[in-house]
Amino acid sequence: MNKISRILRAKLSTAAATLALLTAATLGATTAEAAGTGTDSAPAAAPTLREQADAIMNLTYAEFAETPHVPPFNWTNDGCSVPTGYAPYSEVFRPACVLHDFGYRNYGADHELKLSPTRETKNWIDGRFRTEMRRICDDRDSSRLSHLTCVNAAEAYYEAVQLGGDSSFF
Repeated sequence: MNKISRILRAKLSTAAATLALLTAATLGATTAEAAGTGTDSAPAAAPTLREQADAIMNLTYAEFAETPHVPPFNWTNDGCSVPTGYAPYSEVFRPACVLHDFGYRNYGADHELKLSPTRETKNWIDGRFRTEMRRICDDRDSSRLSHLTCVNAAEAYYEAVQLGGDSSFF
């Protein structure tokens, strides 16, 4: 098995496990039932909302796009706000922006769940945003110049949420 096949298999396994946990939590099943490990010992506790949200936030932008929109999470988004001079990247980075919106809308103080409205959590969500924008650049840009331009745009978007995102999170 080549390296790419191993990586894809691991990613699919991670995404499948996350979806099983989300589905189990939504339907009230235990994690052992969701994983198909039906043992005679006491069932494992269902993941907390925070654990479920953390699992979702740790998905890649592509895995996140395939995740079912289960309640009680807020799945609304407004796409990408655009730093001056980088408007063409609002569509390129849309999948990362949607993941970032999920984070702000579920962890932040300005929304219903308020899972963790702390500076540390905001920085983590912003960092995930940066990572996924860079992943998008890696996945789409084959020429060095195009890739560099994309990464520079990602940094501008990241800096924008670091500097201007407080009012949307806290």
